[in-house]
Amino acid sequence: MYKKLTYSGKECNNYLYFAFDAEHFDTEEITKKLNIQPTSVSINKIPTPKSTSWKYKIEAGNEIDLKKYLIQLIDIFEPKAEIIKDLKIKLNLATRIQFVIDIDINPDSSVPYFGLNTRVINFLAATQSEIDFDIYKSDTIGILKNE
Repeated sequence: MYKKLTYSGKECNNYLYFAFDAEHFDTEEITKKLNIQPTSVSINKIPTPKSTSWKYKIEAGNEIDLKKYLIQLIDIFEPKAEIIKDLKIKLNLATRIQFVIDIDINPDSSVPYFGLNTRVINFLAATQSEIDFDIYKSDTIGILKNE
């Protein structure tokens, strides 16, 4: 059953982040060059393959307008696009904007929304960044309480 992958619980907790990913790299170099503290760093040595990730996350909670949070992320990283490109080449990194979205199964609730305007698309193109979406169900009305 896919419940563990698709069910997030009883509350909506939307967020998005910008990440640098590779098998292994010096996360401190990213922090120093960007002059931005990551909200999380993960270094997985086991299991193989190894993976390292530097992330800057913006919490949206149960807000449904995710566009304003996306713009906040772009405001932070857009001025650093050249540094990002240089770091990607030097350290052989991939970059992405990740959306993590909870959809409330309550039929009276609105679903989150966002847009990828020209500014966002230009940033993604300039930094050769991917965009990814993880979408989960959230049960704020208790239909799935026995699962």
